[in-house]
Amino acid sequence: MQIKIMQTALYSRHLNLQGKMIDFAGWSMPIHYKGILAEHQAVREKVGLFDVSHMGKIDVRGPDAERFLDYLSTNRIVGKGSNTATYTVWCNSQGGSIDDVIIYRYSSTHFFVIVNASNRQKVLAHMQKQAAEFQVTIQPQFENSGILALQGPFSFPLVDMLFPGNLSLKPMSFTSIQELDQPLILSRTGYTGAGGFEFYGTNEQIISLWDRLLNTGKTFGIEPIGLGARDTLRLEMGFALYGHEISDTIAPTESVSAWAVKFDKTDFLGKQALKSLDETPIKRMAYGIKLKEPGIARQGYPVFKDGIRIGEVTSGSISPSLNEAVALILVDTPLKIKQDIKIQIRQTQCHAEVVQLPFIRKNR
Repeated sequence: MQIKIMQTALYSRHLNLQGKMIDFAGWSMPIHYKGILAEHQAVREKVGLFDVSHMGKIDVRGPDAERFLDYLSTNRIVGKGSNTATYTVWCNSQGGSIDDVIIYRYSSTHFFVIVNASNRQKVLAHMQKQAAEFQVTIQPQFENSGILALQGPFSFPLVDMLFPGNLSLKPMSFTSIQELDQPLILSRTGYTGAGGFEFYGTNEQIISLWDRLLNTGKTFGIEPIGLGARDTLRLEMGFALYGHEISDTIAPTESVSAWAVKFDKTDFLGKQALKSLDETPIKRMAYGIKLKEPGIARQGYPVFKDGIRIGEVTSGSISPSLNEAVALILVDTPLKIKQDIKIQIRQTQCHAEVVQLPFIRKNR
């Protein structure tokens, strides 16, 4: 049986812009338009527009909504202010990572959750199973809504031009604006470290906004950006990508997302498993590295210290900002900044140096 490849509401726009389309998590998405390097630089130096409508949006309401989401989350959800967004990881009872998500809070009884495209059905099934003991209503909004990300230093004057009065919006918070005379969510969130905004609305609103942003954004050198540059941008910041830095076999405490695990919470799903894992004599840890000789460290490449294999690469690429090969690694031996290790690239062991994350400084 042939599986139908899904398309976002902007599919025809991507084709008109000569987007190079690929199958990503069951969606036909642009990997690039003019090229990954040019698009990466556009976001770091000017402004770029991403279609990320393949990601899943799930609405959660009910008297137990806050308590329910707090139980699922390694990070703290209870007591956060209205119109705030929280990054967290959701675990299974063994401590494996089901997904990393962002939870947007309207009130203690109304939230929406953004999940990774590849995990949409898995996360929805997980939520429905765990909801049995809570008074909540879970409503996926997979088909009728879309998401845009506007990232880069010039995203701020562009948003101010189209939606005046919103530059005071703080990071990890959101507000309501109008598009097509209907409310649309504007948030100070992103996956690039370049600063910027994300928009959540109906498919009709997303199409309208895409066109308006690209047209008005010409003043600021705006470019449409594909998934290729999205990956190099997040890698430069040391952000996790599901299936690489976290997975059902990589716990959040072993990853670059360990900061989002709050053991001082009363309880959360997977807490005891994560505590046991954290207390084991040999535990895995994530680090950033730069290669000191030519080569690119790809996912799965072995990592060696003093001739002994200690782990593997989880993500790696050339950093367009640094023009150096960088990677994230997962190892079972503690390492120090500036320590020399080796990465097995095909038949050669290449020297690499452990460095502080993120690889580059974050913008506003």
